[in-house]
Amino acid sequence: MEAIASLNTTAGQSIPSILPPTFKIFAPLLSSHASTIKSIPSREVSYGTHPRQKLDIYTPPSSSSSASSPILIFLHGGGLVRGDKSSPQMPGNLVYANVGAFFALRGFTTLVMNYRRVDSSAPGCQVGEHAQFPSGGEDVSEALKWVEKEFGGGEEGKRDVFLVGNSAGGVHASTFVLGEKFAEQRKSLVSGKGGVVLRGLVNVAVPCHFRRAEEGRSEVLKAYYGDTKEVEERCVFGLLEAVMKSGKSREEVGVPACLAVLGEFDPEDEICEPMEDFVKLWESWGDGIESLKAEGHNHISPPMALCSGDVKGEKWGEDVVAWIKKQS
Repeated sequence: MEAIASLNTTAGQSIPSILPPTFKIFAPLLSSHASTIKSIPSREVSYGTHPRQKLDIYTPPSSSSSASSPILIFLHGGGLVRGDKSSPQMPGNLVYANVGAFFALRGFTTLVMNYRRVDSSAPGCQVGEHAQFPSGGEDVSEALKWVEKEFGGGEEGKRDVFLVGNSAGGVHASTFVLGEKFAEQRKSLVSGKGGVVLRGLVNVAVPCHFRRAEEGRSEVLKAYYGDTKEVEERCVFGLLEAVMKSGKSREEVGVPACLAVLGEFDPEDEICEPMEDFVKLWESWGDGIESLKAEGHNHISPPMALCSGDVKGEKWGEDVVAWIKKQS
């Protein structure tokens, strides 16, 4: 992780500035551990009818435990317009297979899911997916319905489910966890009435509001959320405000426990301040939220560090595993 600290010194914390160098730092580390990553094979399934509604399943290596293992659903980042469950920026399809392998090796049935992205003419972005709020929450909703059908009500009993959203992926996971549209499904999942039990949300470096977002993001935010007022109301922070204004408790609205993970070198304006504001707002509502500092990490590095062999880099993942075990 020394290279990430050096990058922070030379390039700062701007996400576009650190993105390619961070991939370059982790490419040889992940390549050297490719056999470990590839030791956990995956299979792709469709959880919905849209071409982007697909996920990869990574199963724990022990067949005796896989039937009852907790289920972890990981949502990648990408600024609402980019990102994929298999990143083309890393050779050998190692990202995000490394995330699937890391958690599968620790006893989780791990699902790495895609979701619809905002149409954009910017380089590297897609058109034709038509993502508009609350499509991210809808994709999570569909994935959870699929999980219930696939894994719910087995002989081993109900299985615990955890959502882990990184950056924009956390926006979508949080939209499901806090959005009114998903309240009935969520309450059923959290209360255990369904075939699985939704136990927790892990937000990793999530832009919970956009009050200090870079000017270049305005077009995408407008395309996804709407006008300025709608951005405020529909962002993660705004959704939590709406829940609190209802006067209902966490249990009444079916909101599970939350872990907020921030990198040591995350951008102060776009990530740290919004997440810290979110945590403070939640704490004023009640209990059920904890915070974790990912030492030595920038905004891009946490997922890439998993299965890299860097003990410090992997620590945030181990800490997430420990938090999840406390919720079960």
